[in-house]
Amino acid sequence: MLDVHQLEVLAEVARTGSYTAAAASLGYTQPAVSYQMRRLRQAVGAPLVTRVGRGLQLTETGQTLVRHADSIFAVLRAAEQETSSVVARGGGLVRMVAFQSSCVELLPRLVVRLRAHHPEVRVTVVQAEPVEARRMLRAGEADLGLLCNWENEDLPEGESAMLRLELMTDRRYVLMRGDDPLAGRDTVDLAELAARDWVMESFRDRFMAACTNLGFQPRIAATVDDVIAIQSLVSAGLGISLMSELSLDAHVAPGLVYRPLRRWPLRRSYALLWPDMANVPAVATVLSEIRAIARAMQRTSGPATPSARAGTAPTAPPRST
Repeated sequence: MLDVHQLEVLAEVARTGSYTAAAASLGYTQPAVSYQMRRLRQAVGAPLVTRVGRGLQLTETGQTLVRHADSIFAVLRAAEQETSSVVARGGGLVRMVAFQSSCVELLPRLVVRLRAHHPEVRVTVVQAEPVEARRMLRAGEADLGLLCNWENEDLPEGESAMLRLELMTDRRYVLMRGDDPLAGRDTVDLAELAARDWVMESFRDRFMAACTNLGFQPRIAATVDDVIAIQSLVSAGLGISLMSELSLDAHVAPGLVYRPLRRWPLRRSYALLWPDMANVPAVATVLSEIRAIARAMQRTSGPATPSARAGTAPTAPPRST
């Protein structure tokens, strides 16, 4: 029978790359970590780590065990959460991690619905990019994640053992002033924007790669990770930007318009969690409400129009289906 504490030690050794660092992280002595690793090796009957330079590297057996350990830890966390919810008569805290634009519109709607219909359920939210969100979910630092990726991408690494529930899709838009020469277009192609200045977010690898494929390097005038700040700088004339439908749903500054970026893949938003966590009443409640909100948002948005001009609010963009 495998020991959970020994699995925790193995997982920390895998994360930190050494017995000494794992001991410091867990609050153990280095000999205690070595002892637990020896006991685990004896129980498994095969080496779990091998020394590479000054660090340690997992063997194939060790890697397999760590993957199962993550699932075991998730089951234990789910049991703890569910027990707490039962004790609290259906209530409980759900720790969420979410990508930026979901925090602008989707999550505020969730909070309103929970307060109105499920006041016993509380949520906390940490904003993080999908790579960090997956790490937090695997490490047990979050119970439920809202993540996104592009429709033409493969299943991201690290999600195969987890429960993934599709929520909605949205498009990418070019955000510009109403007096921009391209403001009257129905759509805009990225190639038409090679000579423009840009106000962009920090995470822009796909954008940069697309520009490179078209033979130009975009001039980044500002790097900003706040939706309102981006719109303010575009309004001031510093440059144009790309923004998601979700971000634009909540607010568009007067005088700005947005047009669909032609030949750009749809973005998929989805919920990610360990399967056992979905059985926790509080988590199940939050998940149900999120899915209902996503369906409503996907269904109710109206058609886009190129008629918006400087000083007038543009019509909301269409939801992609």
